[in-house]
Amino acid sequence: MKKIVINLIKILVTVTIIYLIFKKFQIGFDDILASFTHQPGWFAMSFLMQVGAILFSIMRWNVLLKGQDLNVPFPHKIKTFLVGRFLGTFTPTGVGLEAYKAYDIARYTGKTEASVSVVLIEKMIGTFFSLSILVLITLPFFVGSINVKFLYVFGAFFAVLLLLALVLLFSPGLLRTFLKLNFPLKGKIEKPLNKMVDAFTIYSERKGSLLQAILLGLVVYLFWFLTYFTNSLALGAGLALSDVLKVGPMTQIATMIPLSIAGIGLREGAFMGLLDSLGLVGGASSTARSAMMLSATMVYFVSISVNIFGAIIFLTRKTDYKKQMEEMKKQRAGD
Repeated sequence: MKKIVINLIKILVTVTIIYLIFKKFQIGFDDILASFTHQPGWFAMSFLMQVGAILFSIMRWNVLLKGQDLNVPFPHKIKTFLVGRFLGTFTPTGVGLEAYKAYDIARYTGKTEASVSVVLIEKMIGTFFSLSILVLITLPFFVGSINVKFLYVFGAFFAVLLLLALVLLFSPGLLRTFLKLNFPLKGKIEKPLNKMVDAFTIYSERKGSLLQAILLGLVVYLFWFLTYFTNSLALGAGLALSDVLKVGPMTQIATMIPLSIAGIGLREGAFMGLLDSLGLVGGASSTARSAMMLSATMVYFVSISVNIFGAIIFLTRKTDYKKQMEEMKKQRAGD
């Protein structure tokens, strides 16, 4: 019953936000139809942008797995990632992807803690580090159009996240010093935090792996933002690439808020609100405004269209993990 109520609330929030966007920016159903008749062939390029984002995400995960000495064949990682993406379609903020990656690699290698640590570290690099950098770079473009106090608070929050990521990634020993202090709930969280610090310590000694993962993370977001841009070309939104890159990071933040169905509504609201603050919406035609909103909406639908590959693998995949673990043990014994 609780899940049903939460889902109903999310549906209500999604519908309400979409309605308010239509009303605020005077978008009609005819405008939406007109947008889809512009140059739909560009959606094929949007699909390729999503494939690029997936490829570089797998490469980032691969670098971090090797950093923990989790040696898994690359084809297996591709299949695991795609299945995880498919399962993530049905979970809040895509948590199914991370959970399945940790579960599958743990079964394959028999190293549960290391598998989970890689997922946590990858999430930190992607969200705390890479995205924080992009947000802090783009915030100055909104000075004068968004309340300065909000920008300062927002910027300070992501600066703290970035600082925390830097400490954990490059000097995790500082966190271990903090764990020596007495603080609320220490008894419950001290053990898992120590294990996390141990995992981070491995990477602090392999800084090359961290730097590779950070750069790959930035490329992943670039491909995500290029998906918005190619969608805008398909729909006739008239947006420049620079405009999309300015609003992309904070739009991405909005989609992580688990208030609506798959971020729909929040994504469009943030995208349109940020474009409006840059003065790109007011003088546009209703058809162009519709195309701008749909540029954000279609990111989700282009993304889940890629998940068909994960669905096929999920339904057909047969992996003998016991056999693979025995083979890995024999290989380690031979080395």
